[in-house]
Amino acid sequence: MEKVLGVLKAMKGVGIIERYAIGGAFAAILHYEPISTIDLDIFFFLREKTASPILSLNAIYEYAKKHGFSFDHEFINIHGWLVQFVEASHSALWTEAVENADTIKVDDFDAQVIGKEHLIAMWLLAGRAKDYQKIAMFQEAGFLDKTKLSDILERHDLTAKWDKEKWRFTDE
Repeated sequence: MEKVLGVLKAMKGVGIIERYAIGGAFAAILHYEPISTIDLDIFFFLREKTASPILSLNAIYEYAKKHGFSFDHEFINIHGWLVQFVEASHSALWTEAVENADTIKVDDFDAQVIGKEHLIAMWLLAGRAKDYQKIAMFQEAGFLDKTKLSDILERHDLTAKWDKEKWRFTDE
């Protein structure tokens, strides 16, 4: 993991990505406990903005090629880790999640990790069974800031979906 964080730091240093935060199941692992996942999701902002409606990740793929990292479908294999890069600026929720990421110590690096409440909102939005399982796991852990979660859900028009689906992951 330390090597992947070093690559992310280098990508920031050469001006490819502006900001990043670890998301998805791996963020859940860093916040709480191990769960099954095959990849590492990196939510990020490209440094160079474009007016085009078509997003290009060429700079990331060129960097990966130049440094000898292989590709496996949508993943880049970085030192044995399957990393999926997800540009976050097209979603208000994802943008807010990256901008407000927690700093968690991983080995000798300070890693930016999407916060627990934002993860819940992102998983709720995705609405997959595995996402609801992660929400239930976080709910059972009892470490969520319910006011913060409620504010995030309200700001991103997810309160009605939460109310409809909460039977899956709460005792309410």
